[in-house]
Amino acid sequence: MERRKRHLEHVRSYYDALNTGDPDKVAAHFAPDATHYYTRMGPHQGARTIGEHTHWAVTTIEGQWHIDNAIADDEQAVIEWAMTWRVPETGERRLDRGSEWFAFAEDGRIKEVRAYFHSDPRNRSGNLVGFDHKGRGYTVLD
Repeated sequence: MERRKRHLEHVRSYYDALNTGDPDKVAAHFAPDATHYYTRMGPHQGARTIGEHTHWAVTTIEGQWHIDNAIADDEQAVIEWAMTWRVPETGERRLDRGSEWFAFAEDGRIKEVRAYFHSDPRNRSGNLVGFDHKGRGYTVLD
C-alpha cells in the first residue's frame, strides 16, 4: 500500500511541476534515461528533454494540466488528465483529455510514460460522449 501511495504522490508532484513550466522541476521527477511516449508525436528521450517540452507548452500555449482520476499498484500508476491551453493564433481556450500510464525506476522516479491523447476534429476535446464530466468532478472549461 505504501508504494502505491508514493507512486500517486510522485505523479501529483510531477503534475504540479508541469504547471510551473520549469524544466528542472519537471526533469527531477524522471530517471535520467526516461522515455515519454505519445500518440500524436514521437517520443521524448531523457529527463531534460521532457522538462524542456513542458516549458514550451506553458510559455507558448499557456498549457496547464489537471489530474481528474488516478490509481496505482506497486509497479505502475495511471491517470485520466485534462489539459487547458490557448490556440496561439486566435487565443481560443481549449481543453484536451487523455490518460497516461507511468512506470517507475527503483528509486521511485518515473522511467516511462505512455500518454494516450485524443486528437479527432469531430470531438476536439476528447470528451466522452454522454459522460457528465462536470457532474462527476472532472475538469471542464467555464
